[in-house]
Amino acid sequence: MATLDRILGIMEQVSREHGKAMALTEAGHESIPDSTWWTQTLLPVIAKYPISYVLVWRNAHNKPGHYFAPYPGEPSAKDFVKFHADRRTVFVKAGGEK
Repeated sequence: MATLDRILGIMEQVSREHGKAMALTEAGHESIPDSTWWTQTLLPVIAKYPISYVLVWRNAHNKPGHYFAPYPGEPSAKDFVKFHADRRTVFVKAGGEK
């Protein structure tokens, strides 16, 4: 995550210089090998920056083990619920509802 932290620092500087919003796209860790990845790895880094959104990469329907977002019963799913509940995150439902 040190690399992501460094990159986000550069992105923040560039976004401020150019008056643009910054976003983190195609984020995640394939198969999410750490059950606390959302709150203990990702959140501490992204919380330091004015990121407009974070987009997690896809869950492949045809490649077992190739997923980047938890699903019910997946080991990091409970931690994702904590990530979702954190005051520093905002999730939007389909239709634009928070």
